[in-house]
Amino acid sequence: MKINGGPEKILGVYNKQGIQPSRADRADEVKGTKGLDRIELSTKAQDFRVALKALGEVPDVREAKVAQLKARINSGQYNVDAEEVADSIIDGLFLDKKV
Repeated sequence: MKINGGPEKILGVYNKQGIQPSRADRADEVKGTKGLDRIELSTKAQDFRVALKALGEVPDVREAKVAQLKARINSGQYNVDAEEVADSIIDGLFLDKKV
C-alpha cells in the first residue's frame, strides 16, 4: 500500500470525517491526570523493602556469639567431633556436584 503525502494529509482525512485522533501521548489528557507520574508498590514489594532495611541493620558479626565461643574454647569446654566435621565436608562436596 502506498500513501502519498505526509501525516498532515492523513489527519486531514480524519478531520473531514469528524474523527479525532487519540492523543494518549499527552499526560494531562489521559484519565484526568495532571502530568504527574506515580509509582505504587505491591504489598509484597513493600514487605520486601521493610525486610531488606531490617537486614541492613543487622551486624555482619554477632560479637556476643563470638565472645561466648572464644570463652568456651579458652576454657576447654568447646569440643568438636572430628567425624562430624569430616562428614559435613564430604556432604558439602557431594551437594556441590549435584547443583
